[in-house]
Amino acid sequence: MFVSGRQVEEVARHQCRERPRLSLCMIVRDNEETLEPCLASIRPWVDEMVVVDTGSLDNTPKIAEAFGARVFHFEWCDSFSAARNESLRHARGEWLFWMDSDDTIDAENGRKLRELAYGPHQPRTLGYVMQVHCPAQEGDADSGLTVVDHVKMFPDDPQIRFEFRIHEQVLPSIRRLGGNVAWTDVFVVHSGSDHSPEGLQRKYDRDLRILNLEIEEKPDHPFVLFNLGMTHTYMERYDLAVRFLQRCLQVSDPSETHVRKAYALLVSSFQSQNQVHEAWKTCREGQRALPDDVELLFRQGMVAHATGRLEDAEQAYRAALADREERHFTSIDPGIVGYKGRNNLAAVYRDMGRDDLAEAQWRHVVAEAPDFREGQRSLGKTLIRQRKYVSAELQIDRMLREGALRCDAMVLKGELLQATGDVPAATGELEDAVREFPDDMEAHQALCKCLFGHSDLKRAERAFQQLIEFSPEDGAAHRNLGILYLRAGNHEDAVHSLRESVRLRPESVATWQELAGALEAMGKADEASNARRQARASQTPTAAQPSGMLEEDEIN
Repeated sequence: MFVSGRQVEEVARHQCRERPRLSLCMIVRDNEETLEPCLASIRPWVDEMVVVDTGSLDNTPKIAEAFGARVFHFEWCDSFSAARNESLRHARGEWLFWMDSDDTIDAENGRKLRELAYGPHQPRTLGYVMQVHCPAQEGDADSGLTVVDHVKMFPDDPQIRFEFRIHEQVLPSIRRLGGNVAWTDVFVVHSGSDHSPEGLQRKYDRDLRILNLEIEEKPDHPFVLFNLGMTHTYMERYDLAVRFLQRCLQVSDPSETHVRKAYALLVSSFQSQNQVHEAWKTCREGQRALPDDVELLFRQGMVAHATGRLEDAEQAYRAALADREERHFTSIDPGIVGYKGRNNLAAVYRDMGRDDLAEAQWRHVVAEAPDFREGQRSLGKTLIRQRKYVSAELQIDRMLREGALRCDAMVLKGELLQATGDVPAATGELEDAVREFPDDMEAHQALCKCLFGHSDLKRAERAFQQLIEFSPEDGAAHRNLGILYLRAGNHEDAVHSLRESVRLRPESVATWQELAGALEAMGKADEASNARRQARASQTPTAAQPSGMLEEDEIN
């Protein structure tokens, strides 16, 4: 049968219309609690949904089918890449977009995603970088947000596939094809993870099991070493983290996307072990390779502040806040170039005795992050220190109007009353704060501080005992209780409290000296001599975090 050229064109146009433009590709397993909001959010913006189930025992497959997804089954083989590539194999779209079953996308980003898929594309653009926003855990407004870059949309090409068993990546295959990736402002929100201790432990156990399989297959692979180091960092196994991260940096090309984070995690691991010299050395090494890296600058500011290099800390934080970096792959808390960086810079200015500069930074902090309790508290405290009592009262009134800041406002009011000489009213205000907010550490500490300086010993003793019952690992509380006992001439109880304090804070020279004095008063000369030796041995600098300084939040 003769077929005309016009008929061929019509068939081609019909086939083009029949082929989906944009496919969602997803892997799932026992995700019935998060899958429905995920699919409901993405369904309006894609032309088909491909869901690969890797062995669910709950209603996950039925939920996916109810939303119109094409559901396929795949036996789990300890490889996220293998499962994701199975989902790509079944997709029919010209462009493929992947997301996790505990992600959601809002309407604005959904429209942007669809317009991107249906719009024109540069010939060599084989991927689009989008962000995953990992918000703070519920009830932890101070911890902020982590933003992670991923190549999340790419053309349907059998040569573009995921690699690595875990923390799977599609970028290497794009680069082997000589393709480019383009940056977008599209993002999804990743908020369905289980952050309970049990949930995190299950995740870490699974990750390590798979990573150990991968390191056997790819010995000394820089990305696998990085992932092992990252996982051990988050598990607080810092000695192992250091080992894997140092090896990772030794075998990595400086241009590889994980190098920046490897330096940051290595500094963090050294900090957590109070290895100040190594932390500082790593900061400097990282900056020689990556001079404008904001996360390394932020970390350098922390190390410098913790070791008394206030001018170096100021310089590092100001450089981080300038944020002149070109865009690159990151997993970062944007607060470090915003309110968290300013909060830490303000704490440096406070320790320099420059409350005027600290106040200016904390005003920026509360304007950017009004729910950030540390910033609101610190602004009030610096106003009180400067004797700007009317401004402090206005700050307290603003905080009282916000229910979530009520406890902080009551604590500040107590401190303001102390500063203006009304100690009885201050004590009453802080006792009210403790009664109204019995689980708030700041309220307990403020009451203890007030009573320690202004009230009778017995009342202060009861407050410190209550604080220690609430927070038994608070070494400072044990020390202050010990000092109260010393004032009362109760050397036996003083020794008990001071011993507990140095157990929790062995680096505290002052506490060792106070313990030596208490032991000597009891006639225990040998033990007193040993305590003095411990005091001398503890006179090396540590990376203890100064008050009011924030770390970057790391979520993966």
